[in-house]
Amino acid sequence: MVMEIIRVDCKHIIKCEKMAACIGYFDGMHVGHQKLVETTIQASKAKGIKSGCITFEPDPWCVLKNMTNIPHITSMREREKIGEKAGLDYWIIFSFTKELANLPTNEFENLLKDLNVQTLICGFDFTYGEKGKGNVQTLKKQHDFDVIQVDAVTFNGEKISSTRIEKEIQNGNMPLVSSLLGRNYVLSGHVVNGNNLGHTYGFPTANLKLHYNSILPKKGVYIGYADVMGKRYRAMMNVGHNPTFNYQENISIEAYLVDFDGVLYEEEMKLEFVEFIRDEKKFASKDELINQLKCDVKKAKALE
Repeated sequence: MVMEIIRVDCKHIIKCEKMAACIGYFDGMHVGHQKLVETTIQASKAKGIKSGCITFEPDPWCVLKNMTNIPHITSMREREKIGEKAGLDYWIIFSFTKELANLPTNEFENLLKDLNVQTLICGFDFTYGEKGKGNVQTLKKQHDFDVIQVDAVTFNGEKISSTRIEKEIQNGNMPLVSSLLGRNYVLSGHVVNGNNLGHTYGFPTANLKLHYNSILPKKGVYIGYADVMGKRYRAMMNVGHNPTFNYQENISIEAYLVDFDGVLYEEEMKLEFVEFIRDEKKFASKDELINQLKCDVKKAKALE
């Protein structure tokens, strides 16, 4: 069954079929968020009703803090795909406005009632309504729907959170990021034309133009996978400025695909980051660079 995507705002609510729904912003759809989704699906099956996820767009910080161009771990579209794969029936996107943020708690609860929420699943630290006065305790005082609280999900004794994951991405700690996300970290976009210098070294690379403002891994060389043209390739990726022969002011994201021979310009591509293998550096000569690239590719080839 295809998950239905529904957009609403505080003045235009669509009454869905009876459902159990989790609620939150869900940047990353990490292991903690997945626990909310799993609990939601379990609750929906127990009651014989639909399952849904209620989220918000734009990022509430854009509205509450007047911030712009905020980078994220995942795009809304990627979150939707993860939710659909998990088995959700509804993906409900509230237009986040100052009006929604300033609603009295009881009016926000009424919106959930009007959506036909029968059971609401939320994290222990979920807040809502005017000045964030609403929380799990206030939700449990209302009588229109049941409330299930999901406690913090931890890894190595520390709470899994989007903030923690962002920090580890920026530190290049990809094995930990994969554990916290429940999957490898991905950057997605389309391939754009570069300067083709990689061809002269025997290591042609595909330059990725991102689809959205993503959290960038720290500068350096990584191994992982590239999904492009319906196939998956082992890959060596570089995030940085190409300091040896082609310095660029803006950070570029390039990938060399193992065992690929062809043209990728304008193709959609996703890069999965498995492991950071070295810092970006300026080499003394072309031969020194080529020898290092051979070592890097050997590590990529060793991936299963």
